[in-house]
Amino acid sequence: MSAAAPDRNAPLTHAAYFQLEQADDWRYEYLAGDVFAMAGGSESHALIAANTLGTLSLALRGRPCRVYGSDMKLHLAALDKFCYPDLMVLCEAGRRTPRYVEAPQLIVEVLSASTESYDRGLKFEHYRTIPELTDYLLLDQTRPHAELFSRQGHAPLWTLTESTGWHSVITLNHWDIELALAELYRDVAFNLTSEH
Repeated sequence: MSAAAPDRNAPLTHAAYFQLEQADDWRYEYLAGDVFAMAGGSESHALIAANTLGTLSLALRGRPCRVYGSDMKLHLAALDKFCYPDLMVLCEAGRRTPRYVEAPQLIVEVLSASTESYDRGLKFEHYRTIPELTDYLLLDQTRPHAELFSRQGHAPLWTLTESTGWHSVITLNHWDIELALAELYRDVAFNLTSEH
């Protein structure tokens, strides 16, 4: 016997939210009882995210860290929010459950025209509520360009480092690793990008 569908006019509990996703086979962001359906991405978005996941996984091999793609939920306890970053790195300070993770040290988002202002603005504001977060990496979808926001100690101060071009690298100082933009953007045909 299937369970009754939740009343979408009333705030959802966490259990009802998890049930909704399973029943609909769809991904939703959750914020304090409200849910928002998530749109799919372009080929460029998928390639950049997959390349970055592979590059990070290799770079962090042998370290007590896990790299998650966009199928894993992030729980922001301070906001009662669940969302799906494009990529997350969870290390010793992180917490994980079968349904979601908490306290990643790195979050990566691939920018799209429809989400860029949200990724740079309110979403980043939400991510900054994670005390363990040390780095936030934004990857442009229209050219090989990376913007890395790094937290300075425990202060609410973030510095920006930019890298542009096929021969550039972005350095993640917390792990002492460099990510080559040529690898992150491998096989991406910028002239075919329909959205930015």
